[in-house]
Amino acid sequence: MSTELRPAAPEVLAKTEGGRALLFHYRTGEGLPPHTHAGQAVIVAVLRGRLRLTVEGNDTDLAAGEVMHTRGQGHFSSLALEDDTKVLVTLLTLSTT
Repeated sequence: MSTELRPAAPEVLAKTEGGRALLFHYRTGEGLPPHTHAGQAVIVAVLRGRLRLTVEGNDTDLAAGEVMHTRGQGHFSSLALEDDTKVLVTLLTLSTT
């Protein structure tokens, strides 16, 4: 997926050695290009609107109130399907032991 319209930088709600919590605000058509978060679990919770999340080439449309999680070693991207889409992304560092 090629995403030319990127959302504004996310609001950092928490940042610790164990991970981060980020709040994204999207407009229709905005999204993040394919990327990874190696060594992390990624939890995506749509708080408002609708978001298309693509993980390793598989699309999943999420509506407000829906949550999806994945390990960050694969490529994933996002695309807002509605204006004023609000998404909470939690990145948790996976234990190496």
